[in-house]
Amino acid sequence: MTIKVYDENGTAVIAPEGKIDHLTVEEFESETTKQCEAHDSVIIDMKDVKYVNSAALRAILNINDIMESKGELVFRNVNKNIMDILSVTGLLDHLNIR
Repeated sequence: MTIKVYDENGTAVIAPEGKIDHLTVEEFESETTKQCEAHDSVIIDMKDVKYVNSAALRAILNINDIMESKGELVFRNVNKNIMDILSVTGLLDHLNIR
């Protein structure tokens, strides 16, 4: 997995690529947490994420919790397979997905 981070009109954009699983979740959560602590508005662009497992879902919930009291967290370009996982787990109601 690789992670690109860039600024989009004052919003931090985090763009992981590949799988977010037990091998890569620590890197994903660490980089995302760092950006969430430094910015009030964060976008996680899931366009190039092919797979997430339960460890990734836990990380996403942790990141969402950080931003709930601080600012805005948006997930964008979530593919159908990941949307299905979020739907089955009930996370669609808790995340801001565009």
